[in-house]
Amino acid sequence: MRTMLLAAAVLATMASADVTGPWRVTEEVFQEFMREEGREPLYRWEDFGTQRMKVIKRFTAWAADNLKDESSIYNVMTWIGRKAGIVTGTTVQEDLESLAASNTPAEFVTKAQAAAKKYSAIMKRGATFGKEPEDFVPINGAENPYPYWGFIPKLKGRAMGSGSATWENIGCKSNTATSTWNSDKTVMTIELSADQCDPSHSGDVYLFITVDGFLLEKLSADKPKKTVHWLVPAEFKKSIHYDAETKGVRIMGFLHDEGQLMIDVLESLLMFLQPEAGSYPDFPSEEAMMRNIYFLTNYQRLQPFMKARVHKNITEINPDLVQSGDFIGVIRLDGLDPMLGWAMGSATGHTTVAMRDPSGALFITESTTNSSYWPTNGIQRTPFDLWMKQALAAGYNAVWAPMDPVVRAKLNQTAMWEFFYENEGFQYGYQNMLWGWVDTVENNYPCTPVDGFTQCLTWDIIEVLFSVVGGAWPLAGELIWDQSWNKRLNTTGLPPDDLYMYAETQLNMSASIIPTIVEEDSWLYNTSRNWKPAVGKSMVCCVFVCNMWKAGGLFDGKTVNCAEMTNVDDYDQAIFNKALMNGGRPEVCQTYDPENENCQMVGPFTLNLNSYNKAPLYDHQCEHCPSWQRGVGPDYWPAGKQNATC
Repeated sequence: MRTMLLAAAVLATMASADVTGPWRVTEEVFQEFMREEGREPLYRWEDFGTQRMKVIKRFTAWAADNLKDESSIYNVMTWIGRKAGIVTGTTVQEDLESLAASNTPAEFVTKAQAAAKKYSAIMKRGATFGKEPEDFVPINGAENPYPYWGFIPKLKGRAMGSGSATWENIGCKSNTATSTWNSDKTVMTIELSADQCDPSHSGDVYLFITVDGFLLEKLSADKPKKTVHWLVPAEFKKSIHYDAETKGVRIMGFLHDEGQLMIDVLESLLMFLQPEAGSYPDFPSEEAMMRNIYFLTNYQRLQPFMKARVHKNITEINPDLVQSGDFIGVIRLDGLDPMLGWAMGSATGHTTVAMRDPSGALFITESTTNSSYWPTNGIQRTPFDLWMKQALAAGYNAVWAPMDPVVRAKLNQTAMWEFFYENEGFQYGYQNMLWGWVDTVENNYPCTPVDGFTQCLTWDIIEVLFSVVGGAWPLAGELIWDQSWNKRLNTTGLPPDDLYMYAETQLNMSASIIPTIVEEDSWLYNTSRNWKPAVGKSMVCCVFVCNMWKAGGLFDGKTVNCAEMTNVDDYDQAIFNKALMNGGRPEVCQTYDPENENCQMVGPFTLNLNSYNKAPLYDHQCEHCPSWQRGVGPDYWPAGKQNATC
């Protein structure tokens, strides 16, 4: 009975022409979502890695549940109306009364039913797997070959409280949003109208969002008009009013209908998880690895593409060849590494540096996190033989890049060890995980292959998304952007919405500039050391590797902030040994991987370093560089955007 009432409520709210918003996702609301069906919530004492995997699992289960059968998919095709019902706070009984009095278009019901049948058949077929990575086809890949991150929307316009915004879309070619404020600017009324609509199209899906909350809406041939009442109560803080009044309600359009959007979410999350188990594996599943290679091949397009190695175990090179300062690059086909590599323009998602102690013992030093596949947390050193065994068990694909002996001879290895011991045990550098990579307002955020890589993550999305996410998931905000952005503006404890207003009203600086401000190596963060609160440097893997080299004197005479370095910035520097490349590699490396210019140490799939050993060292290295130039190629960003200093 309850299911029938909810279905009726969905139809009722979809039939309504007036919607009130936004939906404000507080921490309490998000925790309720996490707890559904007996699942564990996020606990404040948990580390970020644990919380991240809980969130991924929860959203995977949510997406899979919504696509499990025809009835569930029908609800998905009407989910926007359901959200409207939540926003208005109406009861099921009120919705039923509204339904009885409404004139729900028959076309609306017919389209939802047809879509449910279509996507139900698609889900039954599922993804296609073969013996080789190139045999993989994602769910509904014949119709939509680019589902990964296909739910990234594009800004279509802004409702500013006066005037109109117009835009084109797929289902309806002509769209208008006319908005007005009430007298005290606590309610913005947005009149939405769609024209020139394709009657066969299920409708265009929109995200209306500010720093305060969001609302989902849809315009179609059978529902071409809507009225949105956007509430900004007088008692809300000044920064929320500032955002709504100066930047408006952002109107963002999605590429697909609700069914395909849910497939986009599911396929993206399945890169991180085993579909059959719904868990984070010690060794990535074959299905997950196939998805990740498909993603890298079609989204990143670094050549040569990854392919299965004949020899999948440890390459038995003489460990005496590995010396202090040598670079080892890693990619694990687990969703995270490929996503980071895509964003950075890097073939790797993790980096390490080899070091020999005064006794000659060989260690791999790195900044990483403990997980189901790695036992140690933070900045650490692991004996080489043990590291290789752990790398094999974890599903690492790792390649060795030996340092040029002339460069190595200049390194002060004692100083490198001193730097390591000063920082050993500090937490992985979540605080600058993203912001050393973002150097520009436009040219660092990743794009999907749709329409020639024009569907991109943009500041317009990040600006509002991070504010909303931080309110729902505090640890993510505290670790990844709150501290970092406050450092850049010399402020303390301000959340994103307050930082934006402060930058624009007090510093006369666009908020979009905040992430591009250079990350200084001297900055210290509130973090942890050996799981206890501490103040220290924040170093992700590539930043740690660079800092080890810097401590040894690699950049003496130059001003270099290692916090600005990404994976590819580490290994594209012209500091490596050309004599041990290609035909100069150990014979076993040439036998196992004849096409690799470097020596692959371990891994089931090939790993080739793009843009390797090419960039000279220079002052303020990599501080203002677009990602496309750092190895991704001309298809990633349009010609003419090159920064001559990179």
